[in-house]
This record gives sequence, structure tokens and C-alpha cells, in this order.
Amino acid sequence: MIGIGGFTRGSGSGYGCSDRWPLCEDGLLGGLLPRGEYHMLIEWLHRWVAAIVGILILLTAISIRKNLRNNLTARRLSVAAVVAVAVQAMIGRGVVKTDLDSDLVAIHLAISMVVIALLMVVVILVSTNRNENLETTDNTDWSRLLALGAFGSYALLLLGAYVHNRYFSGWPLVNNQLKPEISDHYTLVHYLHRFAAGIGIIYIAYLISNAKKRQRPKNEKLLIHFAAVAYGVNVLLGAVHVFTEVSSSAVVTAHLLGACAVWVLLIASTTMSRFGITLSKN
Repeated sequence: MIGIGGFTRGSGSGYGCSDRWPLCEDGLLGGLLPRGEYHMLIEWLHRWVAAIVGILILLTAISIRKNLRNNLTARRLSVAAVVAVAVQAMIGRGVVKTDLDSDLVAIHLAISMVVIALLMVVVILVSTNRNENLETTDNTDWSRLLALGAFGSYALLLLGAYVHNRYFSGWPLVNNQLKPEISDHYTLVHYLHRFAAGIGIIYIAYLISNAKKRQRPKNEKLLIHFAAVAYGVNVLLGAVHVFTEVSSSAVVTAHLLGACAVWVLLIASTTMSRFGITLSKN
């Protein structure tokens, strides 16, 4: 769903069904099916995949409520995911009705990342197969460091998403200047995005080093290493995005998926640390 949503935006297909929602304007069968137009097909696919994912999330919440009655945290988070999906759908409608307002588009993406994070936490919690409410551990300091990295990646993602379709020459410096002229708020946001990305490289290296020193569980360290790899690849994708003058929808999609991967992996490692969940021996 994230990939299709990113491609929809990157390819300029967000208005493919005009301002009609949830059906497509002048589509087949009263708008239930799209016409054979590229942008309409992409937007139609985006909407239907989102609808299917929403149903699956609802079924997941029902299943957890039925089979893991005593795992209160998992139950609450699964319900929160259902609520978030419903809110996201309404904002998606607002995006269409307001002619793809950039602020609403950013909020739409922000909520989708919250949904993904909630689902990842639920997956980790139920992976223990224990029908009980898990208690938090005393790894508070380490969990906070991981959480800081996770929410830092979330902020970085949203900054990038806000200006993804605006071209600024030069890389890694904006306009090849250490202190570029901040002519408007888009330039400022883009500058903050790149500055934060640089800090992120240092911070994720710090997490890797700290995880080794603290002798964290193997799976937890593996997730952090995967996050670091995804982060590195995504930095390179950011460069490609600039060098292609923000014209490639494939690069936009890959860049978004890379950022999503970093966010999810750090959320997973934070959850494992916070609840003391170890899926394998050290």
C-alpha cells in the first residue's frame, strides 16, 4: 500500500479519478472500475489496495480480540490501527476533494506510517504466542535511544515527503551551498531534511556501536543493522532523486519505501527492547 501510494503521488496520478471518491469520475460501471487511462488506473489501484488492506487490518483486530484476550497491549494497538486506517481514509477523501492539498497529503502519509508502526508492534507482541499482557523491562535508557532514532527517521521522512516534488540543485548540499539562501519555506524544509539526514547517519552508527557494547540480543542487533543498510541505500536514492531532477516516479517510490523500512525496523527493535522480547538466542 505504501509503495502504490508513493507511486501514485510520484507519477502525478493522485487526481486520476478527478474529485470523486471513493469511485472514479466517469469510470466504468458507475465509477466502480476505471477507464483505460494510465493515471486513473494507478489511482483506482491505490484506492482498492487501501480498501483491501483496511479490511485485513480490521480482521486482524478481530482475530487478536478473539484469540489473545489477555494480551491487552496487542488488543489496544490493533484497535488503534483500525481507527487510524479509518481516519486515513477520510483524509484521503479530503486530499482528493481539495485538489491534492500538500498539507493534507503530508498528513495522509504521516498517518499511514503510524498504521505501519502499530502493525509492526502488534506483530512483535503476538510473536511470543503468549496470551498475556507483556510487562515492560528495565531497558528504559536503551529503549529511549532506539525510540529517538525511530521518531527521528519519522520526522525525516515527513520533511522529505513535503518537498519530494520540488527540485533543488546540488547534493549533498542544497544548491551546492553550506548555507543556502532560504527564499521560501520549501527551501527551509528541504535544507532541514538534508541536515537531519546527515545527523541520522551519525546516530544510526551510534546505535550500532551501543548495541554491541550493551550485548543486546542477536535479533535486535540484526534489525538495527538492517535499518542502517536501508538508511544508507536511501541516502543514495535521495542523491539519485536530485540528479534525476525529481522526475522519476520509480525513484520517488523507492525513496519512500526505503524511509518506511528504516522507520519500521527501528520501531521493531524498540518494541523488542521495551518488552524484553527475544526471538532467538544471542
